[in-house]
Amino acid sequence: MKRLSTSASASKLTSERGRPREFDIDEVTEIAGRVFWEQGYHATSIESLCTSTGLFRASLYSTFGDKHGLLVAAFDRYAEGAIARLKERLQAKLPPREALRGALLHYTQVAAQLSGRHGCLITNAAIELLPADEALRPHIETTLRRISSHLAAAVVRGQQTGEFNPDLDEQEVANYLLCMIQGMRVLGKVNVSEKELVLIVNMAMRALV
Repeated sequence: MKRLSTSASASKLTSERGRPREFDIDEVTEIAGRVFWEQGYHATSIESLCTSTGLFRASLYSTFGDKHGLLVAAFDRYAEGAIARLKERLQAKLPPREALRGALLHYTQVAAQLSGRHGCLITNAAIELLPADEALRPHIETTLRRISSHLAAAVVRGQQTGEFNPDLDEQEVANYLLCMIQGMRVLGKVNVSEKELVLIVNMAMRALV
């Protein structure tokens, strides 16, 4: 979906009362993403989105088209942040094995925290809206492929340093780790302890040597 820039959005609906049209698109999509993350798409009303973002309906509709358009924009922003943070952890100035383990342990921590009870917006959107939502599907699929690609690169780095089994197919391992990460985010929605999730990571790391 084409996202409007702040400057472009400022040129419309200037006569509308309430919050001026020069609102920060990134701020609005971040707030909306938090609402969708906490409540789910179907349970989130336009009224709650307007209240949370401070926008009037006219501003929301003129910028994003409808509630679903706002979801897509919020999803893309959330996904970009999630991918960037994962990439940073995987490329930390550590031995590749430590970097990968640290990245995976991050998910055990966030899943076990109270906020983890809401799960992950990427995972939640896939569970709630696919396979029916053909508009959101490519956004989710692209996000998961990008995550898997970064995981595969981390595996290759570990193979190059001799920390991981060189006979393993990096893409197969990456897909396995991706499934594990998404599974931990789902388990985080129930009463699973961080200790239990760490044991899952430990088993995954043993499978790489």
